[in-house]
Amino acid sequence: MPKKRRSGGRKKAGSVGREPPVPCSQCGRLVPADKAIRVTKRYTPVEAKLARELEKGGAYVAARPMVKYYCVSCAVHAGIVKVRSREERKIRVPLQLASKKLKQKVIFKKMLTQTV
Repeated sequence: MPKKRRSGGRKKAGSVGREPPVPCSQCGRLVPADKAIRVTKRYTPVEAKLARELEKGGAYVAARPMVKYYCVSCAVHAGIVKVRSREERKIRVPLQLASKKLKQKVIFKKMLTQTV
């Protein structure tokens, strides 16, 4: 049977055994930790207006990282990950990272041509 993804939909290297399951934050399904989509957001209990005023005054407003795990179906449903075509699936670098790398290459080439 043909293989849909080179990684098998998981992030572990090779066939190294089992990963501990983590519950999906939306539906509660247990998903292997390497297959789950991990989303980290910063959370602050202080309102935005109040935080800006406190920072102007010189205070430090701490923000805690909030980690959520999603199963693939919930991540697609919530729009966290998009369904990609067969050709796009072969691209190994995340799209945002790829565009950053491309910009860095262009800037570096401009710097080289200006100095010479």
